[in-house]
Amino acid sequence: MKKIVALFVFIALSISAYSQSDNWYFSFSMGESWPTGAFQKTDIYNNKSGFAKKGFAVLLDATYPVSKHWGFKGMAMMNTNPVDRNWLGTKLETRMQAFYPVIDEADRPFLSLRANSWMWNALLAGPVFTLNFDRIYWDFQALGGMNVAYLPQQKLLYEKAANNWFYLDRNTSTINVSYGLMAGTAVRFPVTDRINLRVGVDYYRSNAKVQYEQIRVTKGTSTVTTEKLGSGSANIPIEMISGTIGFVYYLN
Repeated sequence: MKKIVALFVFIALSISAYSQSDNWYFSFSMGESWPTGAFQKTDIYNNKSGFAKKGFAVLLDATYPVSKHWGFKGMAMMNTNPVDRNWLGTKLETRMQAFYPVIDEADRPFLSLRANSWMWNALLAGPVFTLNFDRIYWDFQALGGMNVAYLPQQKLLYEKAANNWFYLDRNTSTINVSYGLMAGTAVRFPVTDRINLRVGVDYYRSNAKVQYEQIRVTKGTSTVTTEKLGSGSANIPIEMISGTIGFVYYLN
């Protein structure tokens, strides 16, 4: 990561000597995101499976052109991907079997699952290389920075009124901060002198550490006892491809 940052700084400093334009431009784009790799897998026995489904991406960026072909971009990205509740629930039930191996169909009404979507924000920066084809611009970018993931708050609860206890499998972490890397391309078409239509495709990669615990809570006549049955963690790679469309605005 340090080598990548050093390379970006070297490029920016090198090409600044040939700066020909101070025409900042900003863009806002949105579209769909498709999880790839382990992030989309639903293998309940793979600790890296992310159970992610097709989601939504929003990109907001600013670019400073420092030469005819080179620029430096800063970007804020927001993304959300729903989780596959069926397979995630199967995984948590399988994990529960280590402590309560017999859950028959009559007990299913006493099982409940909660799981919200994967969500994350990223702040990225890096160089952009642009080819100009008679006022149509073709951009290539490589960005890196910080990723803040808001983890799915998955929770499996088994609670039966006839029992004086309940079982709970839940996340113990809510946010994870890590590095993020993006590589992508976009085409800009002129609409007016200051506005372009932008169509882009990007590949993004990061990771998130998810921690969980399994507990049994026993309710006595005057006390409540919590017994920790197990705990663990998983480093899940976040990988996605996004296709977005939006507009570019030039200051000058």
